[in-house]
Amino acid sequence: MDRRKLIENPYRPGAGHMPPFFAGRTREQDHFKRLLRQNFVTENILVTGLRGMGKTVLLAHLKQLAEREGWIWVGNDLSESASLSEERLALRILTDISESLGRVLTASARESEESTIASFDALRNMYERAPGLPSDRLRSVLVRLGSLANSAKARGIIIAYDEAQCLSDRADHNEFPMSMLIETIASLQRKSGVTQYMLVLCGLPQVHDALTDARTYTERMFNVITLERLSRSDTHEAFITPLHHLMPPLGISKELIDKAVDLTRGYPYLIQFFGKELIDELLLNGGILSANKFPSPAVLDRLDSGLFAARWNKTTDKQREVLNIIACRPANSPVDFSSQEISEQSLGELTNAQANQMLLALTERGLLYRTRHGRYAFTVPMSEMMILRRVRNSERVEESWLEAPPSFAALSGAKDRGIAEAEELEMPSKRWRWFRS
Repeated sequence: MDRRKLIENPYRPGAGHMPPFFAGRTREQDHFKRLLRQNFVTENILVTGLRGMGKTVLLAHLKQLAEREGWIWVGNDLSESASLSEERLALRILTDISESLGRVLTASARESEESTIASFDALRNMYERAPGLPSDRLRSVLVRLGSLANSAKARGIIIAYDEAQCLSDRADHNEFPMSMLIETIASLQRKSGVTQYMLVLCGLPQVHDALTDARTYTERMFNVITLERLSRSDTHEAFITPLHHLMPPLGISKELIDKAVDLTRGYPYLIQFFGKELIDELLLNGGILSANKFPSPAVLDRLDSGLFAARWNKTTDKQREVLNIIACRPANSPVDFSSQEISEQSLGELTNAQANQMLLALTERGLLYRTRHGRYAFTVPMSEMMILRRVRNSERVEESWLEAPPSFAALSGAKDRGIAEAEELEMPSKRWRWFRS
């Protein structure tokens, strides 16, 4: 048995996976605790930030805080299909309420009857029998659920949805799901004698525009929590804490840790990504790794493929040229940029109108988002570095076809070196002395 398999890699890069150690975000959690203790709910929460900032992970922690304070948490991920119409969104909410109340209500004789009332079929029948528009019918159901929340001795019900950027009004199809959700919750919060409802939405930065476009009063209705990069101390804590029980047998130098921490730049996803890659590289190298050998080109390629490749592959050649212009801006440039700045950066290749058209197209592709009127930024952190690597790799391939073909002797030598390297990898390393019996 390969004894390296005895070491489990603690890091979990991916969409919404819980990290082995949750660092930082104390200010956001403290703010949420204060809102949970409102006597009358007047403030709701919008959690927003770039991809990989830990929005979904924070949302999971907010759920734990809410349930600890006696709230019923009703939540799910929104999909585009569930957000297409008011009826579909109402169906999504009823389904999620049914599941949450079913878990909360116990199996006593009386509460078993209440569990039946909270079943999906009962809620849907209640919804369909209510008069009015979808918002009226949904509000009617939520009002009647107050008695069930009281039976569960809950302080109230939190309606929480991740991926809220999927939710927006579609006036061209006469569908207004975002407005329906906002109107329904706002109406319940103004109504006396009704169980408390709080709305928690989580999504990419464009969700804020969708909210304000739906109803102007949403700015007074929501507290916006914008997740930024972690501080260096929080990043170091998140990175080093899962490593403690792995040293020994792994030999990880301070220099290597500092380099890995610097690579993450405080982005939560990159903490998990580089952490996992570091452990995997150590396991392949007998538990010891020099700082100048990390990260390898293969690691950076996996990073680009996981975070960026899908969007990059959807772009045209002209859009890639514009992305390269954006990526080549001076290092001290602001995070966001305008079409005028990109036009000037292109040295006459793009007019202001052409640059603006390109930025709008890249926004539709999901590579950019609008930070404010006329200004844009990348939706994926460190996009500039990934773009430059992609462009450089493409240029190398093009240059390779302009070079003279290698001789037969050179190819034979490369083959021999490849065989030797492969045999070396198969040989057991003497560095695994911690696993020797």
